[in-house]
Amino acid sequence: MQLLIKTAKLATALDIGGFGVVFAATTFAIRELDLRIMVIGMICACLNVLMYGSPLAAMKTVITTKSVEFMPFFLSFFLFLNGGVWATYAVLDRDIFLGIPNGIGFILGTIQLIIYAIYMNSKASQSSKETSEDAAPLLASNA
Repeated sequence: MQLLIKTAKLATALDIGGFGVVFAATTFAIRELDLRIMVIGMICACLNVLMYGSPLAAMKTVITTKSVEFMPFFLSFFLFLNGGVWATYAVLDRDIFLGIPNGIGFILGTIQLIIYAIYMNSKASQSSKETSEDAAPLLASNA
């Protein structure tokens, strides 16, 4: 329970602190509105690409173990769908801050779905079984 509280405090501090730093830096350090919009757009685009790239570690595990048990299908599918819809909107609206990161997200989502399709019928390898048996659960009850 203490770990959960500690994690929640850290996540809250990083969320509020990160927003505060970006807000303060762009408000007080950058006076020109167009430059401020450009800086905030670049920060948001980078964070968006990081969000889309987060399942890459799971893709490495899927390829190594030849098993999709570590990569949820719906996460990959909705990242693909979200990236595609927003990239389409960005093309229609001619918005580079939406187009580039969501286009990258669409490509990464496509790669994830292709990897999922390749390995979905594969039997879990021995290393996959050992990994899942040796790993401690993420959320465990101490009761």
